[in-house]
Amino acid sequence: MYQRGDVWKVKLYPTRGAEQDGIRPCLIVSPNSLNSNLENVIVLPMTKSLKPWPTRVELTLNQVAGQACIEHIRSVSKTRLIEKLGTISLDELATISKRLQATFAL
Repeated sequence: MYQRGDVWKVKLYPTRGAEQDGIRPCLIVSPNSLNSNLENVIVLPMTKSLKPWPTRVELTLNQVAGQACIEHIRSVSKTRLIEKLGTISLDELATISKRLQATFAL
């Protein structure tokens, strides 16, 4: 049900400091093997506020441009996922994977 590359509307609050908050789209980046066996998923919050940062990846979902925010990666309970909004393309998912590897020196 929860798949890598899916974008869900997620309830991110309560938060602390400069963490992304509110209800916003988030991209699931955790592997499907974990998604099907754990109570949490790993997500990248998304924003329409475009920044030229190396931790941001431009994506288009339902004809709306935005960015996935690698700097705000977090694990969330599946109970925070409200509604599936769509799925990004395989090319976009490959770009996300490469950027995650570069960001975390994997």
